[in-house]
Amino acid sequence: MGTDYWIVSDGSQKGNGTGSTDSTTETKITINYGLFNGRKTTKGQLDLAPVPYSLTVFCPGGEGVCLVSCGTTEDEQKQEFDYLRFGGTEYRCQRTTRASKTSRSRLVQLANDISVKEAARSEPVRGNDQFMDYGLWVTTLIFLSLMLAFQVISTGLCFFNAVTVPIEMLVGPMGIYLANGVVGLTGLITLSLWGDLFSSKLSSELAIQETILDIYRMSSSNLGYSYWFVLCSLIFAIASSVCIRFRNSLRKFSNQNVVGVESSTPGGMLY
Repeated sequence: MGTDYWIVSDGSQKGNGTGSTDSTTETKITINYGLFNGRKTTKGQLDLAPVPYSLTVFCPGGEGVCLVSCGTTEDEQKQEFDYLRFGGTEYRCQRTTRASKTSRSRLVQLANDISVKEAARSEPVRGNDQFMDYGLWVTTLIFLSLMLAFQVISTGLCFFNAVTVPIEMLVGPMGIYLANGVVGLTGLITLSLWGDLFSSKLSSELAIQETILDIYRMSSSNLGYSYWFVLCSLIFAIASSVCIRFRNSLRKFSNQNVVGVESSTPGGMLY
């Protein structure tokens, strides 16, 4: 759930990634993020090593959209959102340490607090299509949480049935079938929701600063392995239900054979 590879993308942008419009240089960008956090790595022609930036999904209240922000504090994330959404004070990801970046951001935020708030009350300068849909994002979280919860319940019931013979129906095979059924249903809904969000928006608009400003030239964009882990959980739930059903069938067949042998044995004593 907290993994950072629900979406992966490679691309580039003209310039050195610090605001320069020099068309002779090109910066390669690698992006991966999940439902909460992620990572962006840039590599310019003058960079000796890739420069990493942390990404965070930022969803301000009442906006109905989310931004995958490169800010490391809530103030920075809000400033970046206001800049991209309402045309507020410009914000750029800084290649500095966390401590200096945070202190600088707080000074900038205090200096421009009034202008940012005024911009936030104005009409958006960019539409919802360039951001992540909040409704689909939070619904994906809800169904994924339900899937993980019932996956834990199903696993616990499997271990419980392996070491003892339950009397209650809900903690026996029927409970395993029910838990796996919920896992399969919620997993399928999770795959559908995030797949719809990816195909409709995030495959072309990654909800990051570069795509919103239209300076990112995407070469690839795919669903990461974190997304396919959900499919693996769904397959595991189906497989465990089939195994339980197969075990019960073998047990029933074995009991029928024992009863048949006992009934065919002649009664009485032989002298």
